[in-house]
Amino acid sequence: NVPIFPGCEGSEEELKTCFQENITNFLAKNFTSALAKSLGLKPGLKKIFVMFKIDKEGNITDVQARAPHKALQDEAIRVVSSLPKMLPGKYKGETVGVKYSLPIAFKVD
Repeated sequence: NVPIFPGCEGSEEELKTCFQENITNFLAKNFTSALAKSLGLKPGLKKIFVMFKIDKEGNITDVQARAPHKALQDEAIRVVSSLPKMLPGKYKGETVGVKYSLPIAFKVD
């Protein structure tokens, strides 16, 4: 079973959709997108790749990021690290850590 974002309910499929929507909304609300403009990056679509783990207790751990600029990398790590505690994933009834990879895409004008 997948980790559950706080407040999500329903079938396995509904939980996955709710998890994805909540992560996306959380990032959109908390990521300082103006940062990209202040860094003088060339216009176009930019991507940040974030990897993290939801551990057996539901905490966000082992956050790593790869971005076109160190400041964007640090911002992605800050935001993902501040995600709320989740209900951990389960495998055969046992709580397990689950690794995630999350691309963040944004446009620089």
